[in-house]
Amino acid sequence: MKRLTLSATFVLAGLLSHAHAEPQVPDAAWATGWLDAGYLPRHAALATAADALASASDTLCAHPDKASLEKTRTAWLQTSLAWRSLDGASGGPMVLERLGRKIDFRPTRPADIEASLDASAAERRDNAATRGLAAAEYLLWGDAEPAAQLKRLRDPARCQALQAISNQIASDVHALDAGWQSYRAQLGGESDFFRQNLLSEHINLMITALEGLQKRLPKDEAPKAANYIEWRSGSSKTQLLAQIDGFGNAFFAKPGPATRLDSALAGKMQERFAVARQQCSTLPDRLETSGAGSHSARKACGKAIAALKTTLQDEVAVELDLTLGFTEGDGD
Repeated sequence: MKRLTLSATFVLAGLLSHAHAEPQVPDAAWATGWLDAGYLPRHAALATAADALASASDTLCAHPDKASLEKTRTAWLQTSLAWRSLDGASGGPMVLERLGRKIDFRPTRPADIEASLDASAAERRDNAATRGLAAAEYLLWGDAEPAAQLKRLRDPARCQALQAISNQIASDVHALDAGWQSYRAQLGGESDFFRQNLLSEHINLMITALEGLQKRLPKDEAPKAANYIEWRSGSSKTQLLAQIDGFGNAFFAKPGPATRLDSALAGKMQERFAVARQQCSTLPDRLETSGAGSHSARKACGKAIAALKTTLQDEVAVELDLTLGFTEGDGD
């Protein structure tokens, strides 16, 4: 009996020791390797796409025809998809500089955008509602009137506003080029100061991103299109999938968080991610599509995202011994 008690004491001591163990701090090679594999390529993709949008907008305003309009719409879509990917697992300078507010202010405010057409570029920049991807989307597609936009964009003031907005998006993105390199240097430095909370901070941001994905899904069986973002361009499904993929690019990067897990939990996360990707791929192209089938697909997608988030929050964070902040799914 005493031997059993002594054995139990050692087991309890081991459990307590594990519970109070200091979280592992990634070394410099791992931290910079994760940034190189999971973050910098997504920033570079956004910068390239934003440059193409600025160039296409310049061409549209110089030669406003159907071909240049379609090229600008395609460039907008690629920029927005690249942004969604980056927003699927954000971090580093894009958070500190609040890039999301600068280029992705929502909801779209058409009245503000229309009122800004005669404003100066500086005045437009000062209002988050009259800059960024949402404002550009409105000018390119209008309110469910895509065929009418070419005529409207032949108005110099209107097209110049689009041109200024597009170029500002590129400027806002490139303003972080140096910031990402500085962040990489900090993670690779001799001091582990910037690496101590690297995993906790980024996993918290991933959880927040997954919560954001759930919000993008209409809850009603017959939702109103105007209640959901990217309905004007008809790209709501592809945008959501890009955000899911952005999460996957960061989490499953090599090196990345998944490589620090035991094989069983890493496999579970891969399975949860694959199910979420598959379920959300069955969504209608326009998330606001009404009907029982569309409603069922949205519920299945939301359930799969919730399962991925729960595993990340309740199992991955525990295994990696991370400190998590409160999320909207937590109780009081």
